[in-house]
Amino acid sequence: MRRRLFLATTAGAIAAPAIVRAQARPEIAKLGMGFGLDPVFAPHILAMQKGWLREAGFTEIATPSFTSGALAGEALIADQIQLWTPGNLPPISMANSGVPVVVLGTNCIATRAEQLVVRNDANVAKPEDLYRIRIGLLAGSTASASLHNLAKAYGLDETKLQVVNMPPPEQLAALTSNNIQALLCWQPWAHNALKLGNTTMLHSGTQSGFAHNKGAAVAMSATRSIFVASAEFVRRNPNATRILMAVLVRAQKYVADPANAQEVLDLVAAQTKQDRALVAAIWGDYSFNPAFDDAYVADMESMSRYLVASGRVRAPKHPLDYTFTDPVAAADASLVKLPGRWKA
Repeated sequence: MRRRLFLATTAGAIAAPAIVRAQARPEIAKLGMGFGLDPVFAPHILAMQKGWLREAGFTEIATPSFTSGALAGEALIADQIQLWTPGNLPPISMANSGVPVVVLGTNCIATRAEQLVVRNDANVAKPEDLYRIRIGLLAGSTASASLHNLAKAYGLDETKLQVVNMPPPEQLAALTSNNIQALLCWQPWAHNALKLGNTTMLHSGTQSGFAHNKGAAVAMSATRSIFVASAEFVRRNPNATRILMAVLVRAQKYVADPANAQEVLDLVAAQTKQDRALVAAIWGDYSFNPAFDDAYVADMESMSRYLVASGRVRAPKHPLDYTFTDPVAAADASLVKLPGRWKA
């Protein structure tokens, strides 16, 4: 009898995980992820190409792209996509404007990827020379915050800077034709601007290129890409949210491992249909780090201060108030140094 009881108990213990797995399947099989061509989407690409999303239960994957962050944010709220991976400024603005979005993860630090590239014949040697030229950037993007931080760091009057609002492809064309003399943009557009041959990187997101302090560490950018979902989606789909973040954390760790660099570069170049040499050239500008820590909060608060300075937000929320760290903690508790305060 004891033997029969032991066998029955053992069988139950073996069968239980199968039941748990069945219960833990995502509530949805179709997953829409807003997508772009830059390397910040390497974890998404790995998760798709290696079949990890499909194994997790997301059997139909859609990757629409959008011409602006505003359109992508609208698609998220309308449940046309379930995951958005923008720079951190647009969702911070939305969260502080009462739009129900939630930060689920921090994808990669991209401060080095934002660069101010200037035409050599513009003769910009010192910060004050920026007053004389036209600077192309996409208004409302993280580049706007970077220009604000640049002006603040060098004591410039931001209102005197001549800014031309245009998307990155138009910035590159305008720089070529001398309709603007500088662009402030992310990759690969900054890299492509430098390939023109008559241009110089005047400032990266982290380092000066001005003559008087060349090479000095000066923080212009607080940009990082983050994983964002609508609050309604998270509340209605707790399994899908947790499983999706587990897959993305796995992919982030794989992407961050130098041993996988060549494979990852191949996959990113193939998925984005970009030249592999280009992807390799800009790869070092990104640091994939899924940790919720002091640096995450500092970058988010920097963006919040810009929104206050620009008059778009009066009393910003603390970033942890719209950050939901439970799914990442379930994947790897060591990644959550500072727990989010948002709860489903």
